Amino acid sequence: MAVAEERLEGYSLWKNQDPFEDYVGPLYYKHEDGQYKCAFVVNENHINGQKGIHGGMLMTFADYALFIIAQDHLKESRAVTVSFSSEFTAVAHLGDFVQATGEIVHETRGMLFMRGTVFSDEAVLLNFSAVLKKVRPRVQS
Repeated sequence: MAVAEERLEGYSLWKNQDPFEDYVGPLYYKHEDGQYKCAFVVNENHINGQKGIHGGMLMTFADYALFIIAQDHLKESRAVTVSFSSEFTAVAHLGDFVQATGEIVHETRGMLFMRGTVFSDEAVLLNFSAVLKKVRPRVQS
């Protein structure tokens, strides 16, 4: 097993039935020391034309992390991302172990205001902030 894959020990796949995240993944998470942490290993499908990780993959991963971090606040509801901002600060490469952490900075009855960081080892790859809107689950007919 490669070094990056070994670092996924203790992580789980999130069973959220999101076909897009399944397509770009696999994406993992764990709850450790009171904090949710997300991770994935950069593979060939995540690389851009300059042989670095594609910015869209970093943004997708950050959006995934938002919902992992918010899950304890969404027990009776679902949520959608209504605002997302990010700054790219470094690049990851094939085989790198990429992680994300974050926090809820403010919560209202209907919104979660959040921020976080995507990083690989010591390098911050992406800073992000977002607003999630709580929505009622759709009734299936």
